[in-house]
Amino acid sequence: METNPERKKQSAIEFVKEKLGLNPEASYAEIKAQARFEGIPIFPVVYGRAKALLGLVPTAPYGSKSKARKQAALEKVEKAAEEARAKAAVEKAAVTTTNGNGNGNGESARANRARAAASRDDAVTGLESMIEDLRTAVKERDRYHAVLQKITDLIRAEFEA
Repeated sequence: METNPERKKQSAIEFVKEKLGLNPEASYAEIKAQARFEGIPIFPVVYGRAKALLGLVPTAPYGSKSKARKQAALEKVEKAAEEARAKAAVEKAAVTTTNGNGNGNGESARANRARAAASRDDAVTGLESMIEDLRTAVKERDRYHAVLQKITDLIRAEFEA
């Protein structure tokens, strides 16, 4: 492996950023060949990270996929809770329109209403509890994410300084 003794040693990421700054269309193979001449080991992740840091490729904010997935799950649970409430309302309406001899199995309309109300309350309470737990978890995750983002920014600022 040949090296250029006149050039001072620089980090792999700095080298790739410099080369991509001069030629944004440079391929990984071209930059790796130049790095080999300089005696700097280059890996594909360094090339990709340098392109992202220079804005040559689109990047998504850290955790955006996870946040979207959790939001979809929360919406699904909320939709299920709303459907349960609507079903309970229909059952309640059906029970209140039942005549005095109940639903044909010997129960009174009052017993039917009480059973439906208890079932509805249990289902809605359970779903509301799940929704509250999910909201708490999302808030906690967002707090942790904010702290990690601050730590990342501090580390990045330290390396760039």
